[in-house]
Amino acid sequence: MIRKKLLGLSLIAGLASISCNKNESNRTKNKPRSSVVSSPADQTVDVVKKQSTEKPEENTEDARPGTPKAEATKNSVEGKFIATACDGGRFSIEFKNTDGKPVFKIYDRGKVIAAGNVSTETDEKTGEITEIAMGEIGGLYEGDKIIIQNYGNSMNEFDHFTQCGDKYLEFTKSK
Repeated sequence: MIRKKLLGLSLIAGLASISCNKNESNRTKNKPRSSVVSSPADQTVDVVKKQSTEKPEENTEDARPGTPKAEATKNSVEGKFIATACDGGRFSIEFKNTDGKPVFKIYDRGKVIAAGNVSTETDEKTGEITEIAMGEIGGLYEGDKIIIQNYGNSMNEFDHFTQCGDKYLEFTKSK
């Protein structure tokens, strides 16, 4: 009985060890440890489109209290986004459409610390932008906010804004 349990535990430990070794070989860790890294200029990117400022017509027949209203489709990102939680707006990101290509600049108190091309991922059903990639920095795009994970952990090490200790930075679009 004890022999069967030991044999079973040894088998499970061996499989776990093999699985971990396969995962470790797939992981790439040789990333620079700078505060911010921009993307290369030749990276393939999605084109930023001009946002429509018109609001869609609302269906008043199905309007019930507590039900979410339909929002305007977000298919482009342009403007300036500011992270107010870290030193009262120390970091900001500006998105522009230059020569038909979306580009970004990250500012630290007015000084450009990174610039490059922007790529986006959209929801297949709605066509709205859900994720934004600025070089090695990625974020979730939700309405007029971009949420960026600032640093990782021991298994996935990265550090984007070293001067700010917050785990997640929320960049809100300035009016």
